Amino acid sequence: MKKTIKTITLTAATALLSLSLVGQSFAATSSFTDLNNIGSKDKIISLQQSGIISGMTSTLFAPQEKITASQTAQMLVNALGLNLDLVNFVKEPKASDYYANASNDAWYSQALIVAAVNNVELPKDLNPTKKLTREEFTHQLVRAIEISKKLPLINPVVVDIKDGDQLTVDYSGSIQRALKYGIITLNTDDTFHPKDEITRAEAAEEVFNALAYLKTHQAPVVSIDPISSTQSVQLITDTLGKLGADIQIKIDPDAKVTRESFTYLLIHTLQTSEKLPMIKLNPVDIKDNDKIDILHVGAIQTALALDIVELQADGTFLPQDGITLTEATEIANHAIKAVEGFKK
Repeated sequence: MKKTIKTITLTAATALLSLSLVGQSFAATSSFTDLNNIGSKDKIISLQQSGIISGMTSTLFAPQEKITASQTAQMLVNALGLNLDLVNFVKEPKASDYYANASNDAWYSQALIVAAVNNVELPKDLNPTKKLTREEFTHQLVRAIEISKKLPLINPVVVDIKDGDQLTVDYSGSIQRALKYGIITLNTDDTFHPKDEITRAEAAEEVFNALAYLKTHQAPVVSIDPISSTQSVQLITDTLGKLGADIQIKIDPDAKVTRESFTYLLIHTLQTSEKLPMIKLNPVDIKDNDKIDILHVGAIQTALALDIVELQADGTFLPQDGITLTEATEIANHAIKAVEGFKK
C-alpha cells in the first residue's frame, strides 16, 4: 500500500472564497457597472453574489472579453464546488503533472489540479491563455456537471443545428445535451456558431443555466463510506428476508468488510438458508485471484456465475478493497434477482 505523505484538502466553501474567475481575490458583491446592455445581467450578478465569479475589478466584469482555458477551469471549480477533500496524494501535485504547458506558480495552478482530479475534460496540451470557443467551453461544462454530479446519461432528441457541420465531432453529443439541459439555446436562425470564441458573459450565462438545471435534476446522494460489519449483517438479513429465508448470521462486529468478505457472507447466507440456486460452475479467470482468501474463492466464483458481482474492466476483483453501503446494496439486490430468476 502506498504511504500517504501529504493530504491536500480544499473544501467547497474554501474553493468558493479562494478561487475567482480571473484568479484574483474575491470581489465585493456590489453590482457590476458594465452590464447595462447585457441580456444575462441578472444571472451574472447572481453568480457574483454567490461568490462563483468576480470581475476584472470590483465593479467591472468585462462581459465581452473572451474567456481563457485557465479562467474556465476556475469557473467550473467554483461553480460545482469541486475540491480535493477525499484525495490523498503520495506527493504534492503540480499543475504540470496534468498539463504540460501549465505553470506551477501561476494563479490558476491550483484550479487546474482540482479540475484534473475531478475529471473536468481540459485538453492535456492545454495552453492556459488560449481563448476557448463556444463548443469547447460548452463541452467542458456539460461533461463537468455530468461527471461531478453523476447525472444519469440521457439520449436527447437530436436538434437540427443549421451550422452543425462546423461542430467538432467529439463535441456534438455534449452540445445536443446542453440544449436538452437548457444550458444553451440556438440563435434565432437555429445556428450555434461553435467556432466563435466565447465571451465572459456567455460563459457565465451557461454556468448559471447549468446550476439551475442541477437544482431540479440532482442525482441521488451516494454513500462513499465503507460499510461496517453490523450494516452488512443488517443489509443481508433485510434483503434476503424478502425471499422468505431463515437468516442466521454470526460475524465479528469489529471485522473489516471487504469486497470478498461481503460477497462470501452473502453467498454463504444464501447457501445455509437453502436459497442458493444449484449451478454448474465454470471458473472465471480472476487476474488478482492470488489476493483472494482461499476460503472465499468458491463463493466469489458462484457470485460471478450468477451475475451477482462482476469483475473490473481489467479482469480483477479487488478483493481486499472496502465496499460501500451503496455497492453492497446493489450486490444484494442482484442476489435477489438471481434467486428469483432461477425460480421461473
